[in-house]
Amino acid sequence: MTIKQGRYGDVDLAGLNAAIFLHCTGNMADGDWITVLYVDDRTTPEQDKAIQAIFSGEDGGPWETMSQFYRDGKYQSVVRVPLEVTIDGRTRTITAPDRLFLEMQSLRGGEDRQGVVTINNLRNVIHGNEHVLGLSNFKVDDETMTWEYQGKHGLYSEFNWSGS
Repeated sequence: MTIKQGRYGDVDLAGLNAAIFLHCTGNMADGDWITVLYVDDRTTPEQDKAIQAIFSGEDGGPWETMSQFYRDGKYQSVVRVPLEVTIDGRTRTITAPDRLFLEMQSLRGGEDRQGVVTINNLRNVIHGNEHVLGLSNFKVDDETMTWEYQGKHGLYSEFNWSGS
């Protein structure tokens, strides 16, 4: 994800990237998710701490709900890497050299097939109201997890998280 604008307390997060990967070895509801957080290597120590706090759920928000499923209630690892997020038409990519490649191409929709396929009635604590559907190619290879999927389900949305 790219943080277009945002703050965590007094810490400005605008323009930074982060990616969290959750690998569920069994039924998602059973928990024990292997969780890896990739943090933009451009972060200051304060920004790094803020991003980790947000995705850990320690200050509430949607990740407080999600983090209860993390193995041992925490990340398996946090990795600072150069993260590149690219949007090119219907294709979105996230890359971290030698560790991560995620590419998603949105499905064509509408009468003229120039739009995108969306779902607007999912209840999801993380994503926004409209989900754009697509196919994804995905590879993670680091000391915590290694897996690869081709042509699988993908979705993205714009969202607004806020707290007090």
